[in-house]
Amino acid sequence: MRKEYSLKLLSKVLTVAVIVGTVSPLLAQMDRPEVTENEVTAEMAEGFPHPFFNHMGIPDMPGMVSIRVSGYRQGKRAEASKEDFGIHIEAGLYNRVGLHIRNSEIKESPRTDVMLMYSVIQDRGGKSGVSVFGGALVPSGTIPEKEEGVIGAFGVSGRYFLEKRAVFDGNIHYMPQMKMYEMGFSGIFKTGYRLFLMLEVDGKIRQNSSMFYLFPALKFKLKPEVFLGVGSQFPVSEEKEFDNRFLIQVDMAW
Repeated sequence: MRKEYSLKLLSKVLTVAVIVGTVSPLLAQMDRPEVTENEVTAEMAEGFPHPFFNHMGIPDMPGMVSIRVSGYRQGKRAEASKEDFGIHIEAGLYNRVGLHIRNSEIKESPRTDVMLMYSVIQDRGGKSGVSVFGGALVPSGTIPEKEEGVIGAFGVSGRYFLEKRAVFDGNIHYMPQMKMYEMGFSGIFKTGYRLFLMLEVDGKIRQNSSMFYLFPALKFKLKPEVFLGVGSQFPVSEEKEFDNRFLIQVDMAW
């Protein structure tokens, strides 16, 4: 059983690698269309989209606001699939200080993550760095009996910007009341002016169980700071909440 699962996983990973390796060189040759001076000014964060689920490793610039709205369908074998949606709002409040409001499973999760992030280390351009963050999961739905309403969380995150080619974000945060760690890693690769290849890894680590998911995706630039993303997420651990999840996302910033 384990061997069969490993072979299926290897097949999926190799398929993703072949697609990326084949498509990337072709798309990289696409000419960048002409843009106006106003559009160039609007290209904040070098024109890269946000990750799907993962939050950025450092705060947005002061005054910048972004919103990601996702819809998805997921299912397990021999079970009916179900739909859900999520929202993620980020705002740059002050220099090196940002706000995150996130709920990736609004129908399933009765709590919304609200946190403040502070960048303790940044490069001169403010594109790469390391941050700490803290906040709480606050009730946004019906909390099950015998569960605490507000759950505290804190953690550390980082971002590395590879000049005009790729952006890597990672984070890990801990919820003491639940005795659980959540982690996320994402890589966004620029293959042309309008198309970005993405790969994310998400995980939940508890005392007696761990779940990890791989998520290859694409995001298309519709106009400066407006993107449309699609992708398919699947588990890479034996323990899992679903076998597959198809997502679509609108990613906007201003």
